[in-house]
Amino acid sequence: MTLEQKLKTNIYNDVRKMCREVGMYLNVEYDIDSLNIISELTWKKLQLFAKDLEAFQKHGKRSTVNADDVKLLVRNNDDLKALIENKIVEMATAKAEIKIGKRKRKSSPSGS
Repeated sequence: MTLEQKLKTNIYNDVRKMCREVGMYLNVEYDIDSLNIISELTWKKLQLFAKDLEAFQKHGKRSTVNADDVKLLVRNNDDLKALIENKIVEMATAKAEIKIGKRKRKSSPSGS
């Protein structure tokens, strides 16, 4: 089994599981064909996301996809855009707190 086949299998399994969990919450039951279609749509959408992110990263002459690429990816969906922007702020805040914590430890006297 290739890496792509393993990824696809995992995506299918995870999507089916999430659909069943949401279905239990909403009191909705999905037949297996519906689950397979939703899984395939998810797989195809993730492939498109990957291609778009790679194109944005290459256009920016970078070797890594960054947060700006993700924001560009979701630019047409206001709800997703707000979610991503909030997550970026959270991550930047957490990163700054970690840096401050490291600085404090370095400046403290050793051998306490």
